[in-house]
Amino acid sequence: MECLKRGQTGVAPRQRRQAAPAWRVAEAHRQPSARGAGASRPQACASPPSPPSPSPSPLPVAPPAAAATTSAPLASRRDLLLSLLAPAAAGVLVGGVAFGAAPRPALAAVGAVDLSTLQEEAYLAYAERRFQDAVNLLTQCIAAQPEEPRWREMRGQALVDGKNFSAAISDFDTALDFTPGADLVVRARLLSGRALAREGLGEWAAALDDYQSAMEFAGAAGESVDPYILNSIGNCLNSLGRWSDAREAYLASSEVFQGARGFRARNGATTPRLDGAIFAASNAALMRAQMGDEEGALAEMVRISRRAPGSADMRAASAALFWAAGRRQEAEEAWEYACDRITVGCVKYTDMDWLGRIRRWPPAMVGRMQEFLQLKGLKP
Repeated sequence: MECLKRGQTGVAPRQRRQAAPAWRVAEAHRQPSARGAGASRPQACASPPSPPSPSPSPLPVAPPAAAATTSAPLASRRDLLLSLLAPAAAGVLVGGVAFGAAPRPALAAVGAVDLSTLQEEAYLAYAERRFQDAVNLLTQCIAAQPEEPRWREMRGQALVDGKNFSAAISDFDTALDFTPGADLVVRARLLSGRALAREGLGEWAAALDDYQSAMEFAGAAGESVDPYILNSIGNCLNSLGRWSDAREAYLASSEVFQGARGFRARNGATTPRLDGAIFAASNAALMRAQMGDEEGALAEMVRISRRAPGSADMRAASAALFWAAGRRQEAEEAWEYACDRITVGCVKYTDMDWLGRIRRWPPAMVGRMQEFLQLKGLKP
C-alpha cells in the first residue's frame, strides 16, 4: 500500500467520500484493560468520547455471503460478531443493524440442525453479554467442526470480551493456521482480533505488528483504509511512548473518518463518521500536549469542544490546560460544563488510574488533570 507520510502507520492516503471498509475490525473507543480492571472495549476497540469502540475496539466483517450495514453512528465490533453469529435462515435486526448472512456450505454437512441451534444460542448469549455462555456454545461448534476457522474466530472475540486474552490469542492463532493464505480479508480480520487481545495483555509492540500486518493484508485485498485500526495503531504507539507517531496515526484516522460515507441505513442513506473523527482528533490533541505544545493542544481541544459539545473528554482536558495556563475562569467553565451539562459527567476524570490506563491519556495530561483537581480541592 502507498503509505501516508505520517509516522509509520502503513496506511493508504485519505480517500474522500470513501465507503466504510468491509473488513472493519476495530472500535476506537472500546479498549481492553491491559493491567487489571476492565475497560469497556474488547475490541478492535458512553463515557469519554463515545466514538467509534475502545476496541477497543474495534471487528470482523460479516460472513462471506453478505456485508453488514448499519445506521448506527458507531457500528461496534460486537455488532459485527453478532452478524457472524446471527441465525443464517434470515436477516436479523440487532440494535438497528440488519444482518442477512448466509451460512457457509460446509455448515450443512455437519449436523446442520444442531449447529444452527448452537449458533443461535451463542448469538443470544453474546447479545446479552453472557460471554462465557457464548464461549461454551462455540466450543461445541468447534468440537463438531474442529478445522472451521470461523468458530475459532468467533470464540476468540467472545474471549476478548470476557477478558480471557491469552485464550483468545490461542484461538486466533489456530484460526490463522486453518485460513488459506490467499484469503487476505479473513487473515486481516484475525490479525486485528489477535492484536486487540495482545493489547489486553499489554503487549503493545506485538499488537502494533499485528495491526500493521492486518492493514497490509486488507490493502493487498483492495479493501479501504480502516480508521478504527488507525486509531488502534495510535493507541499502541501511545502506550509505547511514541507520541509523535501516535499523533500522526490519530490524525490519519480522523481524516479517513471524515472522508468516509459511513454505513448504509435501511433506507439506503449513508451517515458520516464524524463521531469517530472527533474521537481520533481528541486523541491527537492529547498527544500534542504530551509533546510539549500545550497552547496548540488547547486550541485543538477548544475547536473539538465546539464541534462536539457533548464531548466530556475535551471539556475536561481543556479545563486542565486552561488552569495550567492561569486562565482560571475558563477552566471553571469547561469543568462545570463537563460535570453538569453532559450526560456522562466528569466523575471518571477524577480517577487517575482510569484516566491513564483505560482512557489512555498520556502522562503529561494525567499530571495536568491531577494538578487541577488538587488545586480545586477535588482530590486529596
